[in-house]
Amino acid sequence: MTIGVYNILDLIESQGEDVVRSLVSDFSTKHEHDGEEVILNPDIEHFLKENAIQFAKEKKSVTYIVGDNDDGSVLGYFTIAHKAIEVPPAGMSKTERRKIDRYAQYNEQLDAYIVSAYLIAQFGKNYQIDNGHRITGDQLMQLATKELCDIQHRIGGGIKYLDCEADAKLIRFYQDEQNFHLFGERISQKDGKRYLQFLKFF
Repeated sequence: MTIGVYNILDLIESQGEDVVRSLVSDFSTKHEHDGEEVILNPDIEHFLKENAIQFAKEKKSVTYIVGDNDDGSVLGYFTIAHKAIEVPPAGMSKTERRKIDRYAQYNEQLDAYIVSAYLIAQFGKNYQIDNGHRITGDQLMQLATKELCDIQHRIGGGIKYLDCEADAKLIRFYQDEQNFHLFGERISQKDGKRYLQFLKFF
């Protein structure tokens, strides 16, 4: 297997929107687990099929398609943007405070650091391909991190950020396996769900 990572804007330019829409049409988070059909996150599927192209064209965020070059399968994707976030100092170590001081401004009224961070806005595997086993979450994160490091090399910055639903498996993946630091939470105005906020220094 040979993995390739493709900026969706480059795909649109070279192949056209219709081809890109067809390419991602079979993406799904629906998979078999212990003999039952499980849908992990319909928002991940909806974003790729309905929003990724328009968001990229409007420069709100850019999606990267991860594929198997040997057979053209879409294995997963991630979406990158940048966003200003508030990070409270409570719970941060002295080392973390020294690091964030390089990139952030401390706001006394908010008692929080205001910092522009790289946002991993969407992140997911395609379970229609070998039930999601052809690529791991760790491999997908390594590819996203490589892309972010390339961007950082060109324009600077030092913090990546993401949020996710308060799900035990997701918390274990981001916090324990990927070493992201939990710093806050938010309630979505759209659906009322609770989302946990994580950051990590480069």
